[in-house]
Amino acid sequence: MHLAYFQEDHHYTKFYKNKGPLARPNSLAFIFHNLRIHRNLTRKALAQKFGVTEEYVSKVEDGLIFPSIKFCLMCGQEFGANPKWVKNKWVNERVDRFSVRLRKRLGLK
Repeated sequence: MHLAYFQEDHHYTKFYKNKGPLARPNSLAFIFHNLRIHRNLTRKALAQKFGVTEEYVSKVEDGLIFPSIKFCLMCGQEFGANPKWVKNKWVNERVDRFSVRLRKRLGLK
């Protein structure tokens, strides 16, 4: 259903080689990464434009951390995405991620 599952040793398992558990093909991070590449922007240039660190952009795109709504809305504006769609997509990913983690902790499938 979603990006990561919780193991007993409290580490997330990667589903995609060389990508974090949040980087699946239909996630916001994956979409924004592809749009950034398509526009020939570097991570550093995007980070400077949005006032965040290059490390933050890197971790979001690699799926190591979940992006903030503010970052997603700035990316959406930069790449011409509908803000309403970005908000809905962000909320759905956040809820999916939470529900999967909760079910794993409760021992449900």
